[in-house]
Amino acid sequence: MFLEPIDFASMYREHKATTDFKGKTNTDWDEKSKDMAASVINSPYVNDFISHMKLTGDEVVLDIGCGPGTLAVPLAKLVKEVIAIDFSAQMLEELKAYAAREGVTNIKTYHIGWEDDWSHLPPIDIVVASRSMEVSDIDAALAKMSGHASKACYLTYKVGGSFVDMNILDYIGKKVKTKPDYWYIPILLYSKGYLPRVDYIETGRGSVRAGNEEEFVESLIWSVHELNDEQKVKAREYYRDVIVGQNHPPRAVNWAFISWECAQ
Repeated sequence: MFLEPIDFASMYREHKATTDFKGKTNTDWDEKSKDMAASVINSPYVNDFISHMKLTGDEVVLDIGCGPGTLAVPLAKLVKEVIAIDFSAQMLEELKAYAAREGVTNIKTYHIGWEDDWSHLPPIDIVVASRSMEVSDIDAALAKMSGHASKACYLTYKVGGSFVDMNILDYIGKKVKTKPDYWYIPILLYSKGYLPRVDYIETGRGSVRAGNEEEFVESLIWSVHELNDEQKVKAREYYRDVIVGQNHPPRAVNWAFISWECAQ
């Protein structure tokens, strides 16, 4: 593929280990579950994701990092069964409540994550990982997805190396080491003999919430883990002068939609 071999799997692991954008714990997501459920359910992103999938209606779908059922519940209306897994117990409770409201009964939930044993899961046709690929070893995660899918895999991964608009970080003086970008994924899949397809989902909204000044600052802290007092002052200034004063909301997030066939 290249003049000299390049170990992209190791490169990703090293890059991921140094980034300031660290993965959240199950406790973090437990606390975020109710707020997240309200903000992501029935979003345009869901229709965009599902529209990129090839479905016949008789599939069993594994949803990794299912969250509050953002994809699991709409997918369950289109397929035979959804197996929904998440390492946040509270996210699974939100999913069950959402499914009950929608009258959906063909979802099975498992309180497990990427690092757990999946051998007890039933046979799977399609595996999806929607905005849940913040793993330390992307090569192992992709292998795990491919190994459990008899037909195809679909995932989304953030475009760009920051969950926060870099204009905001530059303004408040927050220096960050960016995270790995999505191009590791198609390269690693191609090296394993797959022919991945890459498309994009444009959300039209930023990952940092900016409904009001407090929400903006709290959302920034959630994304970058911490801000010092001076950075908090600058963040409030940015909200007032740029977001409100110039009517310039945070830059919209785009997601790479990556798919590959796994015929066995």
